[in-house]
Amino acid sequence: MANRVFLNPDGYIEVVLDGKQSYMTIDNMKYTIQDLINQLEQQGKPRLGLVDLTTDETYSPDSNKAAMQTLESLNYEKIAMFGAGEVLTEVTKAIILAIGRSHNTKIFKSREEAVKWLLEGNNQANTDQK
Repeated sequence: MANRVFLNPDGYIEVVLDGKQSYMTIDNMKYTIQDLINQLEQQGKPRLGLVDLTTDETYSPDSNKAAMQTLESLNYEKIAMFGAGEVLTEVTKAIILAIGRSHNTKIFKSREEAVKWLLEGNNQANTDQK
């Protein structure tokens, strides 16, 4: 399978990272994500995203750089990530901290936790750390 980006019926953008990641596999999704963010914004809906890392097999300094650049470039209200292994979770936390978005970008162990946080308070960013 390949990475997928789509509008979830519950009203948020869903990104599924599948398989080995590179700079290009991450960077190529940025444009689709931005188009969906623009669509949500035009409809007056919250700009929310859910990132599924459960089948993200390989990451590298290049894919980490692309992920950081993508997160920095997007105008979103909240992004919740889930399903990463222990090392990728720590790398992801470091990226979130480095871009200064720990107030509205978080990583969780399960999809249920991620969706709960993502959808709570509608447009309000939760500042609780997980």
